[in-house]
Amino acid sequence: MPEAESDLLHEWLRRTAALTPGAPAIVEDDRVTSFRELFEQAASLALRFVEHGIQKQDRIALVLPKTTDAIVSIFASLLAGAIYVPIHPQWPKERIEAVLEDCAARLAIEGDSYPPRIRDCRTGACIPWQAQSTAPASPTDFASVVSLSKADARDPALILFTSGSTGRPKGVVLSHRAVGAFVRWTAREFQISSHDRIACPSPLGFDLSTFDVFNMALCGATCVLVPGDIVWMPRFLVQFLRQARITCWYSVPSILAGMFQEGRFAEHEYPDLRVILFAGEVFPGPGVARLQAAVPQAVCANLYGPTETNVVTWCRVPFDFDGSQPLPIGHPCPYATVTVDAESGELLAGGESLMNGYWNRPEDTQRSFVRLNGKQYYRTGDRVSLAPDSSYLFVGRLDRQVKRRGFRIELGEIEAALARHEDILEAAVIAAEDGRRGTIIAAFVRVRAAGALTLVEAKAHCARTLPPYMAPDHILFVDTISKGSRGKIDYLALGRIAEGLNRGNQDRS
Repeated sequence: MPEAESDLLHEWLRRTAALTPGAPAIVEDDRVTSFRELFEQAASLALRFVEHGIQKQDRIALVLPKTTDAIVSIFASLLAGAIYVPIHPQWPKERIEAVLEDCAARLAIEGDSYPPRIRDCRTGACIPWQAQSTAPASPTDFASVVSLSKADARDPALILFTSGSTGRPKGVVLSHRAVGAFVRWTAREFQISSHDRIACPSPLGFDLSTFDVFNMALCGATCVLVPGDIVWMPRFLVQFLRQARITCWYSVPSILAGMFQEGRFAEHEYPDLRVILFAGEVFPGPGVARLQAAVPQAVCANLYGPTETNVVTWCRVPFDFDGSQPLPIGHPCPYATVTVDAESGELLAGGESLMNGYWNRPEDTQRSFVRLNGKQYYRTGDRVSLAPDSSYLFVGRLDRQVKRRGFRIELGEIEAALARHEDILEAAVIAAEDGRRGTIIAAFVRVRAAGALTLVEAKAHCARTLPPYMAPDHILFVDTISKGSRGKIDYLALGRIAEGLNRGNQDRS
């Protein structure tokens, strides 16, 4: 790993483009972009942003799939001193507009074709994608690009919007230093270099995507983009992994599990693959054992941490791991400080990768932090225990947050979305585990009158207001919703009903 002289993420790209200008930075299908081309395109676009009035820490929303143009937009935003805000284009329009309004985006870059559309969020006017005659000739012209220089590593680099329990997504503000701490560590620990071809199928709005985008910039590795239409098609993913000669892979466990169950992963050999990292949700022990056995030459590791802290603990899978016991979330990363609340068993995380706070939510930020011995810690909401080797074991959640396909979901946000329908008087949402399909979400809905709302209409409402990964698998119309003695929803009783639904579905299958 080359030693970067700066903590600023865009400086990594400038340095690598100067050292290895002709090396491949991004591979997207048949399109190969060199480091020189990536820097020049980003710098050219940054000039457009500055000419249009972008100022330091303005927000630029990237309503884009994970493409070369999206990565160009990331570095252009950072070069211009702005904060990039990735938004998945498949989110419902209502959610996208809410996020654009919440972060007060100055520009929105939209579309899945070249060139994307750049829209001024205040006026609605469009601006050109790239500068023409003013494009810098080489990475050495970096100084002429950044009119908003003197950026500090503590400045925000990006805002990631996650599910919020109040019904509104929360923006997690991450600085250059926070992202850099994680990326530098992975580069050192897994010896990432210019010889590596890295792939991460996570969208840009998921913190896993900082791994491939910024290790590319730091180490000169090649970022090989996974086609978006095959992310949940296991057989095609396995084929992609082999044909693209991927050396480092990072994904959520459910993607890897699908590659085994439906993609016949274990039937093939992967001579180029040397590192497999997974994070975002629990990977059952038997699945981890199958993975390590299938790629004995590769280092496999479990990385743990919420979006607010990125990765704070990690566990390398032992080569003889048999899956009979859960895999720990491991020991702290060198840049992280973790401790456990003695009363609740909650894991508290601090250190260099800690978020700046929630965007425009000072009260939520204050509630999420605690100070111990002069240090600031984030309340992860995860209960842990200590293994005999002093590594941490994940026990469960303290709240109603769940993970599905690695995405964090607040069940309260789904309830709030359902309750916004004029015909729904009350909604309660629970999650249950299905051994074959993973996390299943069931919604219990009480409507104002019998027949006032059909199942098709209820599902259409969810599609308009929630991302696909948050849509309930089951919507049940009920006359009453179970309550406890204090008048609160009895989620345990509803959970038993949902588990019965899952067993019935398994019996029919």
